[in-house]
Amino acid sequence: MVNIKFIRIILQNFRNLLRVFWLHLQHYRYDPSRPVKAEFLRLDLAEQEAWIKAEEAHYNDRLYGEGYLGGSYQISPFTLDDHLQAPEDYGVGGMIASQMAGVSAERVDEIEEGATLSDDELEALSRAIAEQDYHGWDIHSGFYIKLRFGAVFALYEGEDLGQGGASFELECVFSSKRKALAYLSSKPMATLEVG
Repeated sequence: MVNIKFIRIILQNFRNLLRVFWLHLQHYRYDPSRPVKAEFLRLDLAEQEAWIKAEEAHYNDRLYGEGYLGGSYQISPFTLDDHLQAPEDYGVGGMIASQMAGVSAERVDEIEEGATLSDDELEALSRAIAEQDYHGWDIHSGFYIKLRFGAVFALYEGEDLGQGGASFELECVFSSKRKALAYLSSKPMATLEVG
């Protein structure tokens, strides 16, 4: 007996694949009003951004939803130094214990008293600081831009403004989304949401 729900799910997945394929296929239609990919990639960042703002209607809206790629966190050396200079005030031992399994109560006390941290403990402290600093994360979003023949991927970096959305700036333009994701994955504490 054939399960109707299963067939509907298969058909829905097929329709979604077909829709994505059709959208990507549109990037390879010749459009003489747009620059060639190689020329566009040679422009400096300010010229690329000006072209995107002028030619891509509602480009800012495309940075939300499916355009969201993930986030990254670059810890400030001053913040880390503050925590290391006053470990008891910040509860550094507890912060490290929350990130590392098996940290003994004795080691937590030693850390709180100013003991030197191992590389693993420094990494755990950095992760704990990042977890607590919600507004310090950079948001990364992007989208494809159709050119004369083909497309490029525009990567934007933004700052969360709360209910006001986010403030984005063009970070770089890549020849493909795969290259943009490789670049993002090299950033410190990067989390990517790719589907």
